[in-house]
Amino acid sequence: MEPSTDRRRFVQAMGGGFVVALAGCLSDDDENGEENGGDGAGNGDDGNGNGDGNGDGSDGVVYAFAPNTIAIIDPEDGELVDEITDGIDDEGWGDPRITADYSEIYVIRESPSQVLVIDTDGREIVDEVDIGPGPTHMYHPNDDEMWVHADDEGMFYVIDTDAHEVTEIVESGLENEGHGKLLYHEDLGSMGYATNVNDPGAPVIDLENYERSDFIEFDDEEQGTHYKAYSPETGLAYFEYGDETVVVDTEDDDIVDTLAFSGGMYLSPDEQVLGFLDGDSIRFIDATSEDSEELGAVDVGEGPDALRYYEADDGTLYAATAHTHTDEASIIDVDELDVVETVDVGDIVRPEGAHHFHRSGVAGGEYFVTPADEDGIVAIVDMDAQELVDHVEVEEGVDTVQYVGDSGVGYSSRLR
Repeated sequence: MEPSTDRRRFVQAMGGGFVVALAGCLSDDDENGEENGGDGAGNGDDGNGNGDGNGDGSDGVVYAFAPNTIAIIDPEDGELVDEITDGIDDEGWGDPRITADYSEIYVIRESPSQVLVIDTDGREIVDEVDIGPGPTHMYHPNDDEMWVHADDEGMFYVIDTDAHEVTEIVESGLENEGHGKLLYHEDLGSMGYATNVNDPGAPVIDLENYERSDFIEFDDEEQGTHYKAYSPETGLAYFEYGDETVVVDTEDDDIVDTLAFSGGMYLSPDEQVLGFLDGDSIRFIDATSEDSEELGAVDVGEGPDALRYYEADDGTLYAATAHTHTDEASIIDVDELDVVETVDVGDIVRPEGAHHFHRSGVAGGEYFVTPADEDGIVAIVDMDAQELVDHVEVEEGVDTVQYVGDSGVGYSSRLR
């Protein structure tokens, strides 16, 4: 089958003056269970394609979301161990998020606009929650809630994780539309920040009272905000704003600096280093520096994306990034600012006429996991050994993954 372009959505942010690839909109899927040691429905399946429901658990496995299945993969062995297919038919997926106790995965089902709730112990879908149109990203700012952004409305839908229902709707975008994200950290208490590609600044979000309480206006009204990050060491928040990054002191919400580069931002697990996707380079800054001191840049080439970290036993910090223009991923020694290895992770779909592409990935244990929707596989990379474990065959269109366990800081579903 040919994957629908709906599963890889691209938006021209006219008001923002730049083209935005909607990161995290990809889907993951597994169609070849028999070739990966399964029985055609997954090793632990109940025969109806909905897991076995017997509490196999999911500790340390990867859920991969695809058009016609949710594949469950053991990264250590590089094989499919189960899958969920009941009620899954030509789906497009958005951000998956796992609860802080790893008991449930929430994942956006693009059409209809819903969030599916998956019980990770039973490996089965246990609920469906209707949300607003155009959902893309989801966040887990506290134990009890998932916040899903509906881009067509510029609003967050707040889902109670006990009741599995929407309890609040929060207006975030100034014009009630636009692709948006949420920035939060435990240091910020009940306050957070949002971005919106149509708005020239950062909405301040009161997470307790469920409202936009303020708006930090940036200089150029023709730009919009997209990626974001926060450094708990300095209390500085970073916002992508066109081709620059605006730095805000969260103590008083004053703009204190502007960096002459922008892109996706990824904080290391120890919260000491902040990596930026800057063209074909990864630019690293010292996240403990009040002046956002630059540590250096690593040229990896060919459209890096989905930067994920791994700290080795000897303390060396590595990062992996999957490329959007090739079938490779680069492994970087962040301390030495050097690419130490490249591995084959399969190819992705590149829609004709698209200016930007996105490739998802996740870190978990000692692994970096990234799907390749064109090839229909999920690549498992051992970050400790710096080598490919396996290509797990799923199906064309597999492009979204979630690890069950601690996945690090800044992009995972770990609290804040």
